[in-house]
Amino acid sequence: MKTEWTRKIAAFFVKSDPEYESFIHQHEAKSRKEILLYLSYAVLPGLLVYLLIYPLRPLLMSLTGLSSHYVQFLVLAIMASGWHILFPLFMLKFVDKLTFKQSLVYLGFRKWDTRGLLVILPIITVLFTLLSLPYMKWIFPPLSTFLDQMPVFHMGEWHIYRQGYYDFPWPLLVIGLIGNFIGEEIYFRGYLLKKIGRLRYDWLILSVLFQFYHMWQAPINWAFIPLAVIIPCEILVKLRKNLYGAILFHVYINTVWGAVTLYLVGV
Repeated sequence: MKTEWTRKIAAFFVKSDPEYESFIHQHEAKSRKEILLYLSYAVLPGLLVYLLIYPLRPLLMSLTGLSSHYVQFLVLAIMASGWHILFPLFMLKFVDKLTFKQSLVYLGFRKWDTRGLLVILPIITVLFTLLSLPYMKWIFPPLSTFLDQMPVFHMGEWHIYRQGYYDFPWPLLVIGLIGNFIGEEIYFRGYLLKKIGRLRYDWLILSVLFQFYHMWQAPINWAFIPLAVIIPCEILVKLRKNLYGAILFHVYINTVWGAVTLYLVGV
């Protein structure tokens, strides 16, 4: 009885598509060396952004004549809207020999998933929000403060997080939002997650690395690392075989979740 009940729950949440799974497995990293390479791809862009925003920011300001705020935006926009989107497409075309259409399918831009978006996503979003509240109330604040007290990670008033990620003219803002909500999902959950698919707990490993990647705002994202076990972006992709739910959940996290936790637990 329990096995039958478990099977029904799994069938409700998991979208079965053996043909797509076979297609994905054909192009995942096969050797340990290849897997390590793709894992490094999750971290190296974040290190580059950190270097450009922290020690090299004054030099970039001098070279471009832009303010600190705009230099940081430029760095992040190029990374998120450029590298995160173009690099996977380049690799899928020239390394995996996929057509553009096949690449889009590989990355998770597939048929519309009505059940996933209208039923599964809301359920998982509510569960995540409820489970995250104790962490946000008692663990996140001291951990974030501890990280921010480290000079190497301190987010001063000059930091784009303090100045405002969305305080830009709308054409630039659109570019930034595309990179943030779509570019990051393409790169991490659409591309890297599938490349490291042979790893056990691939979803958890990438969830942790995604937070670690944000080293230019370590006091925020590194304080989320213990929460990575329940952040469901990778799980949504693995359950529903597409990227749409992860993109929408990313939008929720960046625009609504903070207001919800602030209202409910004051953080």
